[in-house]
Amino acid sequence: MAGAPYIDHFIMVHDLEPIVYIVATITVIVLLYSLYAAYRRWTYGGEKIELSPIGLRLKNFTKYALLQWKVVRHRFPGTIHLLIYLGMGWLLVATTLRAIDDHLFRFITGDFFMAYKFLSNIAGLMVLLGSTLAIIRRALKLTPNLPQDPVYYVVHALFITIVITGFFLDGLVAAYPLSSRHNYESPSWDPVGYLVYQWASGMSPDQIESLYRPLWLFHMLIAQLTLALIPFTNLWHIAASSLNVALARPEPAAAAIRAYPDIDQRIEEEKPIGVVKLSDTTWKQRMDYEACTSCMRCTNACPAYASGKLLSPRDVITTLRDMMLSNKWDEQVWSEDEETTRLKLNPEVVWSCVTCGACVNECPVLIHHVDTILDIRRGMMSTGSEKVPEDALNALYSIQQTGNPFGYNPADREDWIREMAERLGDDIIAEPEQEYDYIYWIGCVASYDPRIRPVVENTIKLLKKAGYKVAVLLEEGCCGEPARRMGEETLFVEIMKMTLENLSQYKFKKLLVHCPHGMHVFKNEYPKYIDYLRSNEETRSLAEFLEKLEVEHHSVVLSRLLKEGKIRPTKKLDYTVTFHDPCYLGRWNGHYDEPRSVLRSIPGLRLVEMPRSRDKSFCCGGGGGQMFYEIKRGTRIARIRAQEAADTLSKAGGDKRFVAVACPYCNTMFRGEAEDFGFEVKDIAELLGESVEDEESSAS
Repeated sequence: MAGAPYIDHFIMVHDLEPIVYIVATITVIVLLYSLYAAYRRWTYGGEKIELSPIGLRLKNFTKYALLQWKVVRHRFPGTIHLLIYLGMGWLLVATTLRAIDDHLFRFITGDFFMAYKFLSNIAGLMVLLGSTLAIIRRALKLTPNLPQDPVYYVVHALFITIVITGFFLDGLVAAYPLSSRHNYESPSWDPVGYLVYQWASGMSPDQIESLYRPLWLFHMLIAQLTLALIPFTNLWHIAASSLNVALARPEPAAAAIRAYPDIDQRIEEEKPIGVVKLSDTTWKQRMDYEACTSCMRCTNACPAYASGKLLSPRDVITTLRDMMLSNKWDEQVWSEDEETTRLKLNPEVVWSCVTCGACVNECPVLIHHVDTILDIRRGMMSTGSEKVPEDALNALYSIQQTGNPFGYNPADREDWIREMAERLGDDIIAEPEQEYDYIYWIGCVASYDPRIRPVVENTIKLLKKAGYKVAVLLEEGCCGEPARRMGEETLFVEIMKMTLENLSQYKFKKLLVHCPHGMHVFKNEYPKYIDYLRSNEETRSLAEFLEKLEVEHHSVVLSRLLKEGKIRPTKKLDYTVTFHDPCYLGRWNGHYDEPRSVLRSIPGLRLVEMPRSRDKSFCCGGGGGQMFYEIKRGTRIARIRAQEAADTLSKAGGDKRFVAVACPYCNTMFRGEAEDFGFEVKDIAELLGESVEDEESSAS
């Protein structure tokens, strides 16, 4: 292509070309060694990296690393990151293309050259804008809690320097009379270079060369230095987080909490269960620690942090990362003097977590903070740490003694079941020889709290009205969820076996659970022990039973019955209602629409959403075992959420205002605040039952 523009590689600096290869070689060695060192850390103690299926790895890498799927969910910081990511990404591609053009074959010429230059201009401007906004955002604290480490500012300063010097070099080459690109300059496809060209066009070749050579050397060294600094700055997340998402846990986050299929062997050998020392962590947990970008999304979403507790999910991850980088493999991960240090966790931090999953939901690089926190709780439990809250120990003792974490007499529950059967029919008490559509697992809270028992009765009546055969167990005990959340894995496994043994005596199609915590355990955490059950001849039948067990939440069942027309609400309820998404129903298990569809089916009911709803919902404060113990620091989490609910209802107006729930934990926590905030609390089954019951009464 005669007269077509192309790149003169190493123009004015041919004698300096060897420096590029020397410095680049050093940079590559630094990067490769850093990756090797990271691999050694992740596999410390013989840990082996387990590869998920190649399709899943490619999908996760494409979605979360290349497409930045979760990064851009927050518009302002996401846009900033996208500007830098796309801009630097193209500049890296442009540099690679230029190397190919120089060393293999010339192809950056003519129209392709002009497109190449235009995209490079755009990319450079994107980086300048993105890094400038990033500096402003951090300096002015536009996003709360962003670290003010000078390294963050240095990184952006390096980006800005690379781009600006690159623009100047481009314009100087255009102005150089001996350049093959002389007289092709255009403001349309090389706008920034054209500005520099205009400024430098009056210079002599010697003047341009004397300015270009040192600037080129500086630009090249700064670019290579930035690459070499990646392992020692926050830029390391480019490698670590990309690997972390590509090698993400293959199961959904809800089912990704670590299990201990070798629990019996550990007990026999008197080995701790859980994380006591850093070396007790898994390769995936360690990769999580290094992947952290310190974007603070986890901490800013954390209800414990918002309520004034000591917990910051980001700090948990970075503290363990710093321990790892300091080779503190054989040191206990929590301190015994309740002081938070750079290399130790305060025990109160560990016990402040409500396991709501907001941190996991927010993390753009798929870190599972809850997995680590629960594992440390297990370590504290199994070693008899004195830093376990006394109320938590009392709840666990009550489970062992009475079958429920409250310590209530099981006979009280049995009396209630029999009394309910007198009103609803004796057939609601399960019999082994009968077959049922649903066995209704009531759960501890609803079994013993008279204020929540009406939820159970309404649910049973609605299912019977729809024509289903449903029954409850007379001898139901705790499902083990509190034990697992509080780190008592041995007790959890024993409860699991007893529960499955109990359920397996009955014939039913599905297990109905109205407590999301119980539903979560049956669906996601019992199955983690299927191989453990299968490995023992005495429990092999329980593994087979568990594999076939279908579990549904009452919101899902009620929503389906409404869609199928099997129940029909007719009574108009002049209520203003806001629905609180339970963490274990929504974030962990993805059921957002079903409870809302139940509420929307009720005539006259006005459903209004709180500012934080669906996957952004703010925890009631009862999760993570804190239904049974409390960290007395700051404000009660339930009080913060109750205030948000009250404000939402107040703005909507109406005389009768309700917070609708679909979880007995949430029900309890909101009832504790309702009087102060002027609303009532009802489960969706109660509201639906109130509307459906009118049809029955009017017909009679």
